Amino acid sequence: MKSKRACGFTLIELLVVIAIIGILASILLPALAKAKIKAQQIASLSNLKQWALAQTMYVDDSNQILPMTKIPDGTPGAPPGYNEDTPTWGDLVDFFAAGQGNGAWFNVLPPYIGSKPLYAYAAQINNGIALYNSGRSIFQCPSAQLDPTLNPNNRVIFEYGMNSKGMWGNYGTTTNYPVRTGIIKHPSAFVLFSDNRVLIADEPSYDTSTTTLGSPQNYTSRLSMRHNRGANISFSDEHAAWFKYDNVVVNNGGKPSDPGISDVNWGYDGTSVDGLK
Repeated sequence: MKSKRACGFTLIELLVVIAIIGILASILLPALAKAKIKAQQIASLSNLKQWALAQTMYVDDSNQILPMTKIPDGTPGAPPGYNEDTPTWGDLVDFFAAGQGNGAWFNVLPPYIGSKPLYAYAAQINNGIALYNSGRSIFQCPSAQLDPTLNPNNRVIFEYGMNSKGMWGNYGTTTNYPVRTGIIKHPSAFVLFSDNRVLIADEPSYDTSTTTLGSPQNYTSRLSMRHNRGANISFSDEHAAWFKYDNVVVNNGGKPSDPGISDVNWGYDGTSVDGLK
């Protein structure tokens, strides 16, 4: 009689299979990680393009005047201790109750792209703030990591910001407010929105300020380089693009500044708002 022997892998065969799987994983995982990073960058770029489109529709309904970049200090109805750079959810509720602040970009633009004004999240009784912080709205960048010093349940954290220097011209020596689209010299280069710093460790190291993290208005000092050492920016002609950080920001005596390049204008007249020529 022939004896029956159980079929199976030997220990050596199993080790060979495990080794092959490990080799394949070491090859595929970095590629998958890069693909994920690229997908997040593209999603963020799409968000910024949507904000630019919303602004175009808004100015068409508003005599070609751009919305406000923030709710300024001193606005009627501002609660005690209010700071235009660090608005809290409670501040938005107070402004809404006073009928103020509705001209800020984060309140006036969202309805144009099927989203809710920011004050609506603050006023929503059933987990409106949690819904905002879940990262499932046009306000959030999928690559953003919040600094542990920030409290998103108290402060509104803006992962995108509107250009705060847009009304500056003549190398930062003149201002023109409010800004009408007709005075913008190069619409295809005029910055509307961009990635916002929300992490202190977000390079470069020459701006380590915590007060500018997650503010509603943005500039070179608040620009994030979380997308492969670069930033997504949207412009007045509605297009959006990725830029290497070092190409759009210059270290001016320890301050991140506007180098005045032709295809990225922070000021309406195309000159450097930091006076760099």
